[in-house]
Amino acid sequence: MKRTWPEDWESRKRGVRCPFCADLTGQSFHSGRVSEALLERYAIANGHVAVVFRRRHVANFTDLAPEELTEYWADIQDVGRTVERVFKPCHVNYLLLGNIVPHLHVHIVPRYLDDSAPEQPLPWNASPVPEELFAARFRQLRDATTS
Repeated sequence: MKRTWPEDWESRKRGVRCPFCADLTGQSFHSGRVSEALLERYAIANGHVAVVFRRRHVANFTDLAPEELTEYWADIQDVGRTVERVFKPCHVNYLLLGNIVPHLHVHIVPRYLDDSAPEQPLPWNASPVPEELFAARFRQLRDATTS
């Protein structure tokens, strides 16, 4: 069998050099019960965010205790509602992937009536959001979570 996953995959899953285990408070627009909400710099849609579980390094959704699961999904719902209020999409996708960073996080991807893949997943080929636009979106989200 030819290995196709990165050589360091198992150590990544254990949290070695995990970027989400670092202090994310300066990057977060919202601190939830057990999570931090981050605006994606390589957004596949306007308002694409990630909600990162913060209690400890957890690679798999199935590793959460029942009370952690409840709190985490409540955080995801709170952030999803904020994204809906701020960006007014026609639909929202919730993606639990972890294929690059195996630390539990859910991507919240707003969908719009004019997006490139109606009724299909959006392609994951994003360019970085220009800094001025990123900062404006970040402020919109932060302000919406504090009001």
